Amino acid sequence: MPGFEKDKLSAIRAVWISGAYGYGGELLYFRDIFAEFSRRFPAGIVPVARDFPADHYPDLPLAPILGFHRFGRVRRTVGGVPYVGVRRIPTVASWWRLFRLRADVFILIEFSPTALVGFLVAKLSGRRTALLIESDPRYRGAPGGRLSLSIKRMVVRRVDAVLSSNQIGARFLREVLGADPDRITVGPYLTSLPPGADAGAALRKEHGTRIRLLFLNSVTDRKGLLQLVQALEALPEAARERWVLDVVGSGSGLEPVRVAVQALGLSENVIFHGRVPYEETGKYYAGSDLVVCPTLADYRSLGGFEAVNAGKPVLVSCYDGAHQEVLASSPAAFLVDPRDRRGFTEVLEQLLLNESALRAAQHAAAAVPSPFSVEGVGSNLQRAVLMAVNA
Repeated sequence: MPGFEKDKLSAIRAVWISGAYGYGGELLYFRDIFAEFSRRFPAGIVPVARDFPADHYPDLPLAPILGFHRFGRVRRTVGGVPYVGVRRIPTVASWWRLFRLRADVFILIEFSPTALVGFLVAKLSGRRTALLIESDPRYRGAPGGRLSLSIKRMVVRRVDAVLSSNQIGARFLREVLGADPDRITVGPYLTSLPPGADAGAALRKEHGTRIRLLFLNSVTDRKGLLQLVQALEALPEAARERWVLDVVGSGSGLEPVRVAVQALGLSENVIFHGRVPYEETGKYYAGSDLVVCPTLADYRSLGGFEAVNAGKPVLVSCYDGAHQEVLASSPAAFLVDPRDRRGFTEVLEQLLLNESALRAAQHAAAAVPSPFSVEGVGSNLQRAVLMAVNA
């Protein structure tokens, strides 16, 4: 980074605007992203909820200044399965605190009520705006009515820069919302690589030479674990001695999957580890041979990126808004339709019963691509912020 550009970045006060980060008081993958953001923008600020334990992260520029009116959860149906979100609106006091930050650029995440408040604060105070969009919001069942689209069009046409994580999102911005193509840049702003990816030796020893498949996610109907189990059960009987499935995660769909595993006679093949802290998930990636992400509906799941960054082959669902990114960047990513049991089973069979095919995929996956690195994500964020500043 040239010296003059570094000095310019140091002077820019970029402020993130979102309702929440991470889960249950833990930043998870956002910790690395915010650290990279802070390295590039030392004057940057990340406002968080007033009850967020910001003191747990003294190295990050977290500002616990946001208060919210909470209105419970919102439930939408995507592909026949529920997609649950949280509805919250910033308090009037939060508006005032955002004004007082005197930001140069507000980084708005999606079209949530919190992001819309940030947009209004920016416009009322004459500040620049950079909007971050992961993908086409219809992948998560976002409202597509006339009023909702009108609000989104109004925002998109008035922000100074838009960063879309993939071409699906960029196309939605151009074709549906009428965004100016010259204000759109494409590249991921979120990624994940859990720590401890070199700590999987114990898992490897536990079941000897068996191929270890990994499902690591919340366990709800939407995440497709039951469909994975059913596809595995449809493999030839002789294949059961060849594989073990590690299930890492918990949720409302866990018990039905347990029942199905027992009924299908797969109790010796499926190991339920329950929910584990983010910091401990790396060892499961390290100990796996093949990662499976069989979601039935996802806006842009980070599971595929974690597999790619861990250097593992991955099966990615066609219902994941990130599948094109993963397939384009990783030579060891394979597309599956979890609702098509026969097709799903065929892909699994090609890898589980063909040792040379699996070894080739593992060899290819070991060359980890750069687009989903933390540095790559930081570069994309920097580009969007500078676009806004220079608009």
